Amino acid sequence: MKQLILVLSLLLTSLVFSMSFVSGAASSTISSGVSDMILGWITNIFPNNQIDIETFHTFIRKAAHVTEFIVLAISWFYTIKLWDWSLGIQLLIGLVIASTDETIQVFAVDRGPSIFDALVYDYLPFMIASLVLWLIYQRKGESIMATDTLARLKDNQISPELAYEELYKDEKRKRIPFFKRAHFIKLKIHVPEEKGVNFFLKVLFFIPFPLFIVKLILRLIKMDRFDDSVPLTKKEMIKLISYKGIIVKVNTKSGEKILIKTI
Repeated sequence: MKQLILVLSLLLTSLVFSMSFVSGAASSTISSGVSDMILGWITNIFPNNQIDIETFHTFIRKAAHVTEFIVLAISWFYTIKLWDWSLGIQLLIGLVIASTDETIQVFAVDRGPSIFDALVYDYLPFMIASLVLWLIYQRKGESIMATDTLARLKDNQISPELAYEELYKDEKRKRIPFFKRAHFIKLKIHVPEEKGVNFFLKVLFFIPFPLFIVKLILRLIKMDRFDDSVPLTKKEMIKLISYKGIIVKVNTKSGEKILIKTI
């Protein structure tokens, strides 16, 4: 199957290259015929249109380039996935095809290469189509994987801990975006019937603490998990407070109240 898809992609690429060997006059004749046909359809629907034939002809020629390379991107996408190659390989293939396609026009009569056409009308649509396809595939793959993990958890084939690892293993590798990242922690502590202590705590915690200091203190604590009342590991706690806008309220049985807010 993967050999067949590879051959199909190579054939489509060869077809695009063959069009670049066509002379300028022959290429213009082909695109003019297509333009006249499409413009005829438009005129039948909108008789009073003011479309300039030369502008429309140019548009059709450029649209043909864009369409060719979108089709190539789709074909090479499936080829890359079947051969287990990377997105970088696909983008490199697109760049090579676009460059070669324009270079071939050096040997065609009344035609010449254009770096602008190679980048804007050839490689750009190939790159955009490739990125969209890979993004859709990645999300679909994550959804299928998550459904499979939850099904195995429901059937007691895996433990909740292993299911958590499978569902969130990619999240652990992701860097928190700057606009979501916290930099300070604001603390408020209230001790019942201790006015002097509460005043001291308000003064002490009036200025928010830099987050890196809090993280450093947490990392120095020699334990992986807090007590049973805190259902988080030390790493999970550090990850949690790294996000801006997190609010944690703690009300103890003896009446103490603690408010933690990341900003």
